[in-house]
Amino acid sequence: VAEYLGNTPAIARSSYIDSRVFDRYRSGWTIAGALEKIGLEDEYGGPAFQGPIEEAVLDLLDNNRDSDAVEKSD
Repeated sequence: VAEYLGNTPAIARSSYIDSRVFDRYRSGWTIAGALEKIGLEDEYGGPAFQGPIEEAVLDLLDNNRDSDAVEKSD
């Protein structure tokens, strides 16, 4: 995306992706719990819903470690 828009990766990170996403990832925190659930309620090939993923990202950004969607990797 950065190259397509004529920006450097550093500019893209600071402009398009909340820096807390990188901070949480570097600390081992992800939304793996939410990703594992995608499509479980739908038929095979059905579209995944954005709502639960967006909620998981917000929980990650808020550092909500009580969320089922937020997990610490080993």
